[in-house]
Amino acid sequence: MEILNSIATVITIATGLVVFAKTINDNRNLFSELKKMFSNKVTIVIDEFDELYEAIEIYLSNTMSPKKCKIKVSTTETGKEKEKNPIKVTLEHNEKVTDFYDDHKFKWIWLQYEVKSFNLIFRKEDFEYVVDTYLPHIRKEAKYQKHI
Repeated sequence: MEILNSIATVITIATGLVVFAKTINDNRNLFSELKKMFSNKVTIVIDEFDELYEAIEIYLSNTMSPKKCKIKVSTTETGKEKEKNPIKVTLEHNEKVTDFYDDHKFKWIWLQYEVKSFNLIFRKEDFEYVVDTYLPHIRKEAKYQKHI
């Protein structure tokens, strides 16, 4: 009889742990959704198949400081790049860098999962500024850096 009581106790505890874990997970999802709803931040994702991706890579490689973030240095082997500068400086995977432009703060994160991408995080109220001014600025700067 004691064995049956012990087994019943173990089953009760295990069931309680499963319910507890599910409750925590449900609350985590709820918290995540609430955080998104009340956040004043926007995230734009630019993947490696977008022409803007290369411009961002060039722009950030010229603005980031090794004092503030982890950087990756590698050699390039393509025609024009090899002639200009065989060293390529980029962010390390999942590294964050903050850029200040025209009194606006922008946070960049370089991600590499199935597809490489940059996440640009900024305040919701700056959305039009980002699309109309900041991203065109990055394009222009990258084009300039490419031709130096």
